[in-house]
Parts: sequence; structure tokens; C-alpha cells
Amino acid sequence: MRNLNKTAEILFDYTQSIPIIDTHEHIPACESDYTSSPISFGELFIPYIINDLYSSGMNLDIDGNMRAVPFTSINDDWDAFEPYWNNVKHGSYARALRIALKKYYDADDLTRDNYKDILRKINENNNKDIFKRVMQDDCNIVKSINCRSEVSHYENDFVLSNISTPSLICNSKAGINMMLEYCGVDQINNIDELIRLGNIWLEKKTAEGAVEFKGRANPVPKPDKEKAEAELQRILNGEILTECESQYLTAYVFEDNIKKAAKLDRPIAVHTGVWHDFRNLDISDTLNIIERNPETRFDIYHIGIPRTRIAINIIKNFPNAYMNLCWAHIVAPEMLIQTMKEAMDMVPLNKIFAFGADYVRVIEKVYGHLYIAKENVSIILGDRVDKGLMDIDTAKETALKWFYKNPVDFYRIDSELSEQFSL
Repeated sequence: MRNLNKTAEILFDYTQSIPIIDTHEHIPACESDYTSSPISFGELFIPYIINDLYSSGMNLDIDGNMRAVPFTSINDDWDAFEPYWNNVKHGSYARALRIALKKYYDADDLTRDNYKDILRKINENNNKDIFKRVMQDDCNIVKSINCRSEVSHYENDFVLSNISTPSLICNSKAGINMMLEYCGVDQINNIDELIRLGNIWLEKKTAEGAVEFKGRANPVPKPDKEKAEAELQRILNGEILTECESQYLTAYVFEDNIKKAAKLDRPIAVHTGVWHDFRNLDISDTLNIIERNPETRFDIYHIGIPRTRIAINIIKNFPNAYMNLCWAHIVAPEMLIQTMKEAMDMVPLNKIFAFGADYVRVIEKVYGHLYIAKENVSIILGDRVDKGLMDIDTAKETALKWFYKNPVDFYRIDSELSEQFSL
């Protein structure tokens, strides 16, 4: 645990007892998909840590946009791995893993002497009910919202679904074919037919239980049907386009997805900021779509890191924009703490969601990430108390809002605790 002052310690202790809504994960659609395959050494470091290893100079097979990171790039050759691990293990990505290793495997660090034993124990723990044991029992997570293209199915409806919008799928022939098969449509030939296909996709996913749909920030300032049609025709003719080459298609489809989501009473999550070339995910580019679509609720992911002050101002000024701190706690904890100290002066307290771990495998890391999130929130709210701007009971109530009550209201979650839990 990092050193906390007395006020932050009181708040941190309080957060151990409150229910949590995990607003963002990428876990498999069902538990058996997770437990059916063994976890390799490389999977300990995906996502995120592997990018720090790459940045440190480790020779990894990573594509240009830093997204398709094969964990097989890291094998268990400790002599080759150790120098790079020593360079990154004190960073915030690795800290979440190390907190988890301490909690579950009584290890402060990965070392030459223990890494094989830890990997063996992780695989022994990778069995039925691991999500209940780690996320529900240890983390007190009441609901977890999982982002995939298919609806997730877990016991007791513990996992809810955030489904990719057609705008994230339509920029490849494979993605269009997937939508065609799911929607029972034979083919599309133009942009109008693609829009109708997207509406069917959103309607069917909503009927299956999706609570939210996801898109991303896009540098295109205004939808352009003619340019979107041209990009679509290239895809239908078999060309493989990059994100930049298909951005007009993405923007045009996303605009319609946003309007449809409002009719379905589903919010739109928007990935902003941090990740490879973050200029193409600039938080500023959400301003136009938020302003054009006042009936749609927007869930702004990752507070636009590194342009967090712009995120604050957008969320402050638009009643349909909300601040989601998912992933941000381990991307840049000190930046987040400073950002939220400033946000406390500007953003209404009901518009902030405290936590989403954003993991795929080695689900024990969710515990480590949540631990850091609780530290950060305790520091932010403790600072407010110490400055005489908030009393301790209000700080506790605010922590409960951010971790639980606000996302329950925003995602329309039917939780039996929503009316029962109080200070």
C-alpha cells in the first residue's frame, strides 16, 4: 500500500466495505471460455504491461498501432526477460499485477526463483467460479460490464454486456460479414443498406440484454455520406483499409448508431485518448457528437488521457456527458489524482464513475487495479476534506456514488442493493 495520510486511510478503509460496479472489462463471453485454456507466462503481461516492456526496448512482435500484441512474443526465458521486467515493474501497470500476486500467491515480485511456481498456481486457480471468487467475493463487485461483440452469459447475471457499435465493425469485410450472419441478412450493397443492417444489430443486441454500446473518438468533424460510401465500396470490393482510411465510414455509421442508441435508451461509451496514436482518439473530437446528440447519454472512457483538462470541460458543460475513470487508475495514477482534484471544482458529483479494470486474462489483476483505484479515490476525496471543502461523511457518500450509485443509475442496473446501502 502507498503511504496515505490519516484522512485518506479512513476513506480507504471505508471503500473496503462498499459494493462496486466494474464499468469496463474485456473478459470472455462465458466463464468456460476463460478456464478452458491454460494461462501462459506471456499472458501475465497482457494487456498493458507488454507495451511498457516494448517501450523499454524488449524485442517484441508488436504491430505499428500497439494494439495487436501477441503474448507469445514473451516466453519464459528469464535471462532474456529479467532486464526489461526490472525496467517496468515499478510502473503502475505492473503494480496492479504485483498487488494481485501478493494477495493470491504471497509473492511481492516475479523473480527467477518463483515465476514458474507462480504460473503453476495461477493455472491451478484458473477453474470454475474464479470470477465469483476474485471479482465478487474479494472485490465486492456487484456487476461487471463486459465489452465484446457478443452478449456475455454468466451465472446470476453478474456480467452485463457493452456491445461494439457497427461503427467499430463495419471497417472490414469480415466485420460486415459477421453482422450479416448475425442479423440474417444476405448482403449489403451501399451505405443506406449498411445503416439498416446496423439498426438491426443494435435492436437485436438490446433485446439480448446489452446495457450499452461502444464507439470511439474520431477526427472527422461532420458525417459525410459521399466519402463514407466511397470507403464502404472499397471494403466491399475486397480492399483492407486502415483506421485512417475508413474514418469517414466509421464517423457516418457512428452518427446513426448514436441516434439509434438514444431511441433504445442505451448509452454510448466512447474510447478517448490513451492508446497508440492518441491523436486519432482525441477527447476534443467528442465535443461535436455530444453537442449534436443531446438525447444520447455518453460514457466518456479514460478521461481523455493525456488531454484530461479538455475532458473535464466537456463533461462539465454537457448534461449528457459522463466521466468514466476506467483504466485510467493504472495508466497514469498521479495524472488522474491531479485531474480529479481539479474536476471536483467543476464536474457534478453524479457524473463520475470510479472504476473499470479493462482486463482480458489473469483476472486476479482486477483486484490489484481496484486496490489502486480505491487508493486514488481516497487521496482525491481526502484532499478535499483536508482543505475544509468537504466533511468526511460527504466524502464517504461521494466514494459510494462514484464506485456504485452513479453507474447503477446511469446503466439502469437493477440492483437490490441500490436502495439499501447507505453510510
